[in-house]
Amino acid sequence: MLAIESALSLKYPPLAIFYAKEPPAESKKLNSLCAMSLVAEAAKGATVALRDGGCGCPGASSGFCLTPHDPDCFPGGRACYFRFLSTGNKDWERGRAVLEQLRTARAPKIMIEEFSEGEGFLKTPDIAETFAASVPYTEPEGACVVIKPMRDLRSSEKPKIVAFLANPDQLSALVGLAHFAHPQADHVKVPFGAGCQCLGAFPFHEAGQGDPKVIIGLMDISARFYLNKLLGSDLLSFAAPFSLYLEMESNAGDSFLTRLAWRSIMKGAQFQA
Repeated sequence: MLAIESALSLKYPPLAIFYAKEPPAESKKLNSLCAMSLVAEAAKGATVALRDGGCGCPGASSGFCLTPHDPDCFPGGRACYFRFLSTGNKDWERGRAVLEQLRTARAPKIMIEEFSEGEGFLKTPDIAETFAASVPYTEPEGACVVIKPMRDLRSSEKPKIVAFLANPDQLSALVGLAHFAHPQADHVKVPFGAGCQCLGAFPFHEAGQGDPKVIIGLMDISARFYLNKLLGSDLLSFAAPFSLYLEMESNAGDSFLTRLAWRSIMKGAQFQA
């Protein structure tokens, strides 16, 4: 068993995320409304792969950097998209027309409601547009993104990212371990973004930096809406570029993970005053 996985008593295995030319033969065929369903299946032991257009959410492909982010591809175009992220589309003519098209096409109920009311994640459409432009994009290295448990990796497969799904205690340990060999207290980032962006776009960008940082995610309420039903409500994601993950694995045995405080947490014990 991997050192960190064993020391943290993880409920779900660390996940390898990487590009491939073709989906692996063993990859599970899924038709999902949200990329978080793919993540959940991988956490449960499956190998999954995402192609451009292979998910019901139009943002999944760009979230994993299979394609550049293109708001014009959203129903109704960019104006509807930025209202979708913020104030909603029901109060303007173009939005109401597209909303009627979605109803006629029998789009999923959640899509219709959120398109109408807006997700309310950003105060105005202008702020939403500026936010969208700030999400990093990395050129894809293959036609699909594969997500699978680290323990199932083949010798020919190399992760770009290793992602953990962790509860608060486990997350605190991962943050500590990410800083163990670094003198600066900023080796972890918590950006605002979609669940897929915090497992794809943001950590992919970090993987290309000279001093890559970890990305903590699942701060996205929409992602949690899906993932809570599938894996439980006490998890956040911790996505480390592979080079940093290897460093963390090599340091685990010399760290606080072998000391009293962590052992006590794992046993459910409390310190005596």
